[in-house]
Amino acid sequence: TYSAGIRSFSTHAAIVDLRAGRPLFDLDELTVTRDGEPFERADSNFWGVAFAGGDRFYATLGAGGRHYLIEGRVGTRHARVVREHVECPSPSPDGRRIAYKRRIGKQDRWRLHVLDLDSGRDVALAERRSIDDQPEWLDDATVVYSDDRHVYAVRADGSGRPQRLVARASSPVALR
Repeated sequence: TYSAGIRSFSTHAAIVDLRAGRPLFDLDELTVTRDGEPFERADSNFWGVAFAGGDRFYATLGAGGRHYLIEGRVGTRHARVVREHVECPSPSPDGRRIAYKRRIGKQDRWRLHVLDLDSGRDVALAERRSIDDQPEWLDDATVVYSDDRHVYAVRADGSGRPQRLVARASSPVALR
């Protein structure tokens, strides 16, 4: 069980070939590196997997009470730690940014952010409530998410105000 703030939880994350209808591998079978060195932890836990085109994916790695953004490849079953303090990543349509939730202290409370992968610039989004959802991109400029009652949209640059898109809805998914 992984300790994450107030609650403890454990997940099972796997990569599945939907066309063939078979599992390829569990994420706990990945070879993970950090700064070029093996990153092996007995308490590793993976969740929030999101694909970025081809066989490239991002996910959250929880270990030692910390949360890391990893970037992996299905073909090599290798992943590298990209950054700390990132949960539930969602790559932008152009592949240059990651929308995610960032834990506030040790609590089970989060703030939505966008990370520019090239520059490392990190922007807190205009939504100030704690959102426990994996954000999604509506387009390259807009992030959508649920507060468990409604679906909202907010500008990816941190400006503006959240706008309710759909009442009584959750788990937004943009189809392209």
